[in-house]
Amino acid sequence: MLRIMEFVLVLWYKKFMDENKNVLVIAGSSQIGIEAIRLMLDGGYRVYATSRNPVDIEDKNLLKYALDVTDDTSFCALKEKLSDVKFCAVINNAGIAIASPVEFLDESELQKQLDVNLFGLLRVIKHFSSCLVKEGKIINISSMASYGVYPFLSPYCLSKRAADILLRSFSNEAGIKYVSIRPGAIRTKFWTDSIEQNRENFEKFTGKYENIGKYMLDNARKNSLGALEPAAVGRAVFKVLNQKNPKCVINVGLDAHICALASKFLSEDLLNKFIRMALKLKSRKANEYGK
Repeated sequence: MLRIMEFVLVLWYKKFMDENKNVLVIAGSSQIGIEAIRLMLDGGYRVYATSRNPVDIEDKNLLKYALDVTDDTSFCALKEKLSDVKFCAVINNAGIAIASPVEFLDESELQKQLDVNLFGLLRVIKHFSSCLVKEGKIINISSMASYGVYPFLSPYCLSKRAADILLRSFSNEAGIKYVSIRPGAIRTKFWTDSIEQNRENFEKFTGKYENIGKYMLDNARKNSLGALEPAAVGRAVFKVLNQKNPKCVINVGLDAHICALASKFLSEDLLNKFIRMALKLKSRKANEYGK
C-alpha cells in the first residue's frame, strides 16, 4: 500500500512539475523570441513555440507549431492540439509597426496594425488564458511606444498602449498575473522588416513631412545595426518567468526608462513641447544630411 502511495505521489509531483515548466511562446521565431527560448530551454523549461516561420532551434524540449495571430481558425486548431497541456506562462511576442502621418493614415493600415498587436493579444487571452496553472502568468512583449510619445508612429503606439490596457483589465477581471515588458530600440530585423512593410507609407512623407520621413528611415536603419541587443529582452523575459510576483511593467533599455520617467513626471503640455522641438531638430539635421 505504501509503495502504491509513493508511486501516486511521484506521478502527481511529475505532473505538477511538468505543468509548471511548460511555456507557450507566441511568435517565437523573432530574434527576441529566440533569445528567450534559448534561456528557457537551458533553464529546464518545455517550450511550445508558435510562429508563421520555423523557429531556428532544435531541442527535445522545444515543440513547434504554426500559428497566424490574425486568424482565429488558426488559434482554434492550435488549442485543439494543446488541449491537454497546462502552462506556467504564455508569452505574446507578436507585433508589427505601421508608420504614417495621421492625416494620411489609411484606415486599412490602422486595421492591419491593430489586428496583429491588439486583436492578436485578445485571441491569445481568449484561447489560452484558461490553459494556465493556478499561479500562471501572461507576459506581453510591449514597447516603450506604449507611453505614446512618438509622432508618425501613432498606429504602433496606439496598438501597444491599447494592448497593455486590455491585458491589465483582463488581469483585474480574471485574477491572472500579467507583465508588460517594454523594450526600447532593440537591434533586430524588426526595423528592416518595418521599412519593407511601410514602403508605400513612406511615400506619404511629402511636403512638410519629407525631412522627418528621411530621418525615420535613417534612424530605423541605424537601430537595426546599433541598438540594444535582443538578448537583453530575452533575459528580462526569463527573469520574469522565474519570479513569483514580478512587477507589472518592466522597462528594458535606457530609452525606455527615459520614456517612462518623462510620461510620469512631465505634464502633457511640456512633453509635447519637447517632442516638437526634437522633431524640428531631427528634421533640420535630415535636411542638412540630404544636401
